[in-house]
Amino acid sequence: MKIIDVTRYLEDKFPLCLQEDFDNCGVQCGDVEQEITGALVCFEMSDKVIDEAIGMGANLVISHHPLMLRRGICKIEPKDRVGKIICKALRHDLVLYSMHTNIDSVEGGGNDAFASRLGLENCEVLVASDCDMPGQNGLGRVGSLPASMPALEFLQFVKERMNLQTLRYYGDMARPVRRVAVCGGGGSSFIEAAMAAGADAYVTGDIKYHDFFRANRQMLIADIGHYEGEYFIKEIIYKALKEKFATFAAAISKSDILEILYL
Repeated sequence: MKIIDVTRYLEDKFPLCLQEDFDNCGVQCGDVEQEITGALVCFEMSDKVIDEAIGMGANLVISHHPLMLRRGICKIEPKDRVGKIICKALRHDLVLYSMHTNIDSVEGGGNDAFASRLGLENCEVLVASDCDMPGQNGLGRVGSLPASMPALEFLQFVKERMNLQTLRYYGDMARPVRRVAVCGGGGSSFIEAAMAAGADAYVTGDIKYHDFFRANRQMLIADIGHYEGEYFIKEIIYKALKEKFATFAAAISKSDILEILYL
């Protein structure tokens, strides 16, 4: 079996047409026509992840975040993080492949998994995709909790369900929460969309100081962090591989751990 057989399957299941204009999903580097020896799934490409793939004999590394976005790079040298990773990958005949906003947007992908973790019901797409394909595809989801919660209780619920040490929030704490919008990764650009969808609370990451004021306290905004709203996407990719392919080893990286410390 060739690597291209695997990437074609992934692109059928998580179509590249769903990626955003700025994004760079798909092959990052390498020869997909070579026979596959194994696959390693990670959240973020790193030097340690590449070493792990080499050590297990895998020649396909699949990440959530791409190494390069469409703005591109001018040269590749082993002098910075991206150049070092690409040079090492090519030296060892590895293919690097990424599934970013396409797996965020697709029905059954990252944002549906996010909504499911919070137990949201009757979910709809927050911002629909321009890609003409069947299903509810697009970034973010909005749905309802089984019952209303006081705002503080909801925030504690989010911490528990998303396995958080901390979060940042702003809004009217006297207002109960029932309708909830979510967006994995950085979702500050969808604050107005969450309000328009009637959300009592919006849970996402990468909210800047002034972004909190855009809802004018008419909606609770909770910033759980970028990684914290997406780390489980590795499991979606791994499950897709295991369900389809039994002829090569697939694993989730043990080196791919975000080591953020809290005081």
